[in-house]
Amino acid sequence: MFKEIFDDIHAHNPETYLIGIWGKDGLELDKSVYLPPEADMDLIGAELAEVVGKLDNLDLDRAGFLIEYISGKLKIMVLSLNSGYFLLLVSGKNVISGKLKFYLDLKKDGILALL
Repeated sequence: MFKEIFDDIHAHNPETYLIGIWGKDGLELDKSVYLPPEADMDLIGAELAEVVGKLDNLDLDRAGFLIEYISGKLKIMVLSLNSGYFLLLVSGKNVISGKLKFYLDLKKDGILALL
């Protein structure tokens, strides 16, 4: 459903391993894997859903938020999309965050239109 959007983000950020959309209930909606990371992404997506839900409950920013986490060889980014969904992106730790965020922001409206 989101493959074309994910592929475009990946084309501009080839160090991207995985891009997906999860519900804040922990269930995966859609994902594209470009280079399988050495981690259980389904489990990470489900665990991050709990974190994202708690952040939403704090109501810190109605426009959404972006979390960036670096662990070992991976950079994990979580972008809140709306009250029900978030985007999860996994890449190499050396990916340029500003460039990646630019393309995520550029595609966010297209993603929201499909939700």
